[in-house]
Amino acid sequence: MKKMLLTVAVAMVSLYASAQESENSDFKPTKGSFATELNFNPFKGNLSFNNVLNQVKGRYFLSPQLALRLGFNINTLDSTQNYGTPYGSQASFTNDKRTSNSFGLNFGIEKHFKGTKRLSPYIGVDAFWGTKSTKQESSNNASTTTIKNAWITYQYIQSPNPPYYYTTVTSVTENAYSRFGVTAVAGFDFYMAKNFFLGYEFNLGYSKTSYKTPEVTVTGQNTPVPSFYSNNSTSKFGTSLVNGIRIGYLF
Repeated sequence: MKKMLLTVAVAMVSLYASAQESENSDFKPTKGSFATELNFNPFKGNLSFNNVLNQVKGRYFLSPQLALRLGFNINTLDSTQNYGTPYGSQASFTNDKRTSNSFGLNFGIEKHFKGTKRLSPYIGVDAFWGTKSTKQESSNNASTTTIKNAWITYQYIQSPNPPYYYTTVTSVTENAYSRFGVTAVAGFDFYMAKNFFLGYEFNLGYSKTSYKTPEVTVTGQNTPVPSFYSNNSTSKFGTSLVNGIRIGYLF
């Protein structure tokens, strides 16, 4: 009984404090406020970065109605695979090292409208740029193949004669690229409490990705050098939604 009364008392005090805060607090950001956020999808039960570029994003408010947007992402991958049959008369062994590095940056501005005491609708624009570099080095009993700007998947086929196998290229993956684009955004922030908000954002954007030509160098014996030419690019224009609910806070 005492625990129940204590729980009720705590709940009443919390509700009273919340009511007082609602009456007296200014929920929206002021000049000099900095905001950051995550993306929450209640249907998948996960947290992720908040935009379609998978970036960490922050906003700096020049005034309650005007904010600068800045986002970036950095990703590095380094993997090594060893496989083969190193023993026997037809021994073969392959070491495959792959690395990739990507970086993206966006910068924009957003205009906030009056809304209500808690609701802050806005529109804005973002410009973004990104790049990705890749490298692969595959070594076997007979040769070493170095590929810049792509990863190449090989198929190793055994042969009855030395060096007892040969390779063919089956696919080119993880192509290096450069990317740029511009996006118009519209969204809202709803302040649940002081310095804490939920929101959503809609995008209309254009982007272009230009892929780099793989460069292959081979050292060793009896190994053909694959030749590639790439002038590939992809352009996109359309609408998109930030998947899930934006959860953010102010400093």
